[in-house]
Amino acid sequence: MKRLVCFSLCLAFVLVTLTLTGCGGVKIVPIGAKVQNADKKFDKAEAYRIKADKDEERDKWREEVAEKKAMYDDALKAYLEIIEREPTGKYSQRSHYQIAEIYKRRYEWDKATEHYNAIIEIAPSGYYGGQAKSGIANIRKYRKLIGDERRRYQNYLALFEQNNEQEHYNTAGQALYDVADGYERLGNYPEAIANYQRMVDEFPEHEKASAALTKIGYIHFYKLYDYLGGWPSYNEVIDKYPDSYDATQAIRLLKETDRTLTEIAQNQAEIKRYRSKKAIQYEDSGRVILPNERYGSRYVDIVVQCFQYIGRRWEDLRNYPNAIVAYRTLVDQLSYKKFAAADARYQIGRLYQLNGQLEQAIEAYQDLFKNNPESMWRAEGVYQQAVCYRGIREFAKAYESFKAYMSLGRDVEYYREAEQIVRQFEIDQDGDGHLFYLEQEAGTSDRDPNDHPGAKS
Repeated sequence: MKRLVCFSLCLAFVLVTLTLTGCGGVKIVPIGAKVQNADKKFDKAEAYRIKADKDEERDKWREEVAEKKAMYDDALKAYLEIIEREPTGKYSQRSHYQIAEIYKRRYEWDKATEHYNAIIEIAPSGYYGGQAKSGIANIRKYRKLIGDERRRYQNYLALFEQNNEQEHYNTAGQALYDVADGYERLGNYPEAIANYQRMVDEFPEHEKASAALTKIGYIHFYKLYDYLGGWPSYNEVIDKYPDSYDATQAIRLLKETDRTLTEIAQNQAEIKRYRSKKAIQYEDSGRVILPNERYGSRYVDIVVQCFQYIGRRWEDLRNYPNAIVAYRTLVDQLSYKKFAAADARYQIGRLYQLNGQLEQAIEAYQDLFKNNPESMWRAEGVYQQAVCYRGIREFAKAYESFKAYMSLGRDVEYYREAEQIVRQFEIDQDGDGHLFYLEQEAGTSDRDPNDHPGAKS
């Protein structure tokens, strides 16, 4: 009997091992985990800051650009592996979308369009299908706009050179500004910067000249997270157009940004200072250290506060990728500080949501529920996760999540909003027996009894 029990246990162990590793002994990572790992690689590339001055530290600048590109390459490879493993599933759509985002950052519009089209072939009516169609439409729209406005600029510039009429000067300057704006909306930030600067150089008396310089600074600060690159443009606004509204705003912005970056650097230095020397030695030798060994026990609470402060300050700069990295590092390194880790998990979800990365936000909120079910942020997280489900058009999950939020009690902050949404979801306007949220999920009409989910199957 004992031998039979032993054999059964061994067999169970073998089956579990095969399930986790595959028949060849190679560990099979669940595809959901692979997507999250790919997203982390993407986030790492997004958060990487090029700090070298392009003109004064050319070689270092090139190295940093190459390093950022390599990070995106790692993410690209990870997403392609997911597509290869699951060519038509929901994770494939998400991976195609993220790959398109990478190609957009490289200004390779045809490749971005190729991956948008791949999404449409898989699921034309879903959330990512809608995003892909919008992405393709925007690429076409702004490439056409750039061409049209460039011709307009050239025509009116020629007219101005012939007769020096102010109207032609203004029209040519506005057209060049619109060319730059088109590149900005397209996401081609180097060309946007170049054309805004050209507009300032060629039309310094134009009413939009100070705004063009401000746009250059804005792109550097809030799109490229390149504070060193944006600083001269804001200073140029102050020097050339001191009486303008843009100059007033630039003075305030530079003071605030300088203070914020200084505070971030100070807190980063504090964290580094409190790292355990033994932990540093262990890490340098390739050994694994436990979370509670990384920092001196007397300084852990200070380190937690530093990470939290860094996250908040990056958010003030609208640098969501670096804010997410700060909170994620807190979770990874100080998970045993339960309250701080729970807060960080919630902040990660909230920041993803602010940045429009709704699926990542959903997963971050789920991570909060899994690891910190008693967190003070639980109710808020349940509601915001429901909002995200609605945003990605997963209406059945949104419906259940809003109801789950209502079940927490009538005193929760958004109870009335959730109740109103649930009532709307439960409407059956055409009386076909299919509630509104089910019609929305299926992409059918709740005003036509002949158009319902059953009719599509």
